[in-house]
Amino acid sequence: MEHPAKPSDAEMASELARVKAEPLLPAEKWLIGGSVSLGILLLLLLLWVSRVYFPVEV
Repeated sequence: MEHPAKPSDAEMASELARVKAEPLLPAEKWLIGGSVSLGILLLLLLLWVSRVYFPVEV
């Protein structure tokens, strides 16, 4: 079984330029927003834990 030849960068770029952009589905928007919110929340929790349990003395 032979593998087809890989397209060149120019062929790949022209093919990608022809593809229409699809809008995000509501579920995808919810997942993105939830992931960003969860990430920010966890960073704030980590900051709080590090300041309370591992204070820096200057």
